[in-house]
Formats: sequence, structure tokens, C-alpha cells
Amino acid sequence: MNSKSKNFKSKNFRSYTLPNQPQFKKPHSSRLAFNFSFLTDSTQYNLKKNNKNVDKKIRLKLLEKIFILSQEDKVLVLGYPKAQGLESIPEDQVSLRVNQEFKDSGRYNECEDDYWIFRLSTKGRVIGKISNNIFYILAVDPKFDLYKH
Repeated sequence: MNSKSKNFKSKNFRSYTLPNQPQFKKPHSSRLAFNFSFLTDSTQYNLKKNNKNVDKKIRLKLLEKIFILSQEDKVLVLGYPKAQGLESIPEDQVSLRVNQEFKDSGRYNECEDDYWIFRLSTKGRVIGKISNNIFYILAVDPKFDLYKH
């Protein structure tokens, strides 16, 4: 065997040094975005003005919680304890009338199988579905009666 190496020339590679700029950029974090377009038509679980169950304190708590959950990467949020983050619940354990437009649009089928819940401390909980990084808010449950837990 000949131990001498041969010099190869290439038209595409002219230098042994690497470029100054990295070739790969750090990916954007995958934060949750929240969508209110498909809240249930059931008055006691939506945000319409005539819903006496969802008062200003609950609305403010909802805004605060969405702000907190949207600040971190989705993977981190899914790792939080359920009191601070998200919890999945099988659909058959939740008695929610899903907005028909949500189903008709195809979004329902694009979502993960289970419902996802986040808590508004003692003021209620929010139930929705997740598709990629979109959390579709489907109901606000201030009376804690959409599922037993």
C-alpha cells in the first residue's frame, strides 16, 4: 500500500477554512398561540357578554394565564405541573358541545386526540384542542362541571 496521499482538486471546494457565518441558524422557539374563534355556543362556557358565570376576574385571569403560557417553548410548557401548565384529558371524559364550525372547517381532525386543559387557579379552567402550536380555546369552565376530576 502506498502511504503517500494524493492531492485532489475540486472546482467547488477551494479552501480548507470554514466560513465565518454558521451554516445553520438556531430554530425559532415553538410557542403556543391561542385562538378564540371556535368557542362553544353553550352560553355558560363561552365569553359572550350575557354569560354571567364568566366575570371580569375570570377574564383577567384568562388573559394572564395565556400571557404566561405563550412566553415559553411548547415543550417546556407541556412539562410544567398541571396547576401551572397543561393537562390532557380523553375526549370521552369531557361533556362539551364542540362548535360545529370547528369540526366543519377540518381543524378538529387536525388536532391531537385529547382535550387540553389549563387552570385559572380557583376561578375555573379552560378546555381546548391543540394543532401544532395553536391552542384552540373551546370552552371556559368556571363551575368546574365539564368533567369530573
